[in-house]
Amino acid sequence: MEAEKRYKQGIALLKNAEYRKALNIFDQLIKEFPSEADFISERGVVKFHLQDLEGALKDMDHAIELQPRKSYRYSSRAYIRGHAGMVKKAIEDYQKAIELDPEDAVAHNNLGLLEEKLGYIEQSKRRFKLADDLANSDESRGRQDQEILGKALEGRNIQKELEAERAEQNMWSVIKSLSSRKGRESFRRFLSSGFKQT
Repeated sequence: MEAEKRYKQGIALLKNAEYRKALNIFDQLIKEFPSEADFISERGVVKFHLQDLEGALKDMDHAIELQPRKSYRYSSRAYIRGHAGMVKKAIEDYQKAIELDPEDAVAHNNLGLLEEKLGYIEQSKRRFKLADDLANSDESRGRQDQEILGKALEGRNIQKELEAERAEQNMWSVIKSLSSRKGRESFRRFLSSGFKQT
């Protein structure tokens, strides 16, 4: 189907950090299919990358209104809220995601990270152990299939994708820094100090 093809194209552009092009595709899809929660949610992810936090959260809210029983919707909004410093709201979303899907390893793990951030260390340790146990028993946990216009597509994990993108950007920053004299000297000091920051 044409819409599914454009959706996949939008996802590919998103993964390639071509956010403006991805935004254009999702805007067009939403004009044609205004009740398709997956299109709205992905546009929210694009807006997040474009630093439009208000727009991203508005799209995530709308996706939840359309699919209030889908745990992935709450996990996606929780991740954005967490990165926006809205920790308590993010925790509420992860708790709702877990209520809807108690075996969502990703939601348990990310909730544990937020609990740890707030100082609930023992609680977060239990959460991490549960997340590990769930992930080890079935790798697909936390990656619910999404349906686009009646077609099942491979599940996505927004948290993992955004974290991988950040890690890639951080690696590029390190590589760039090594191309300068100051960066190479700093790296040499780091190595000679036994891998300790100075």
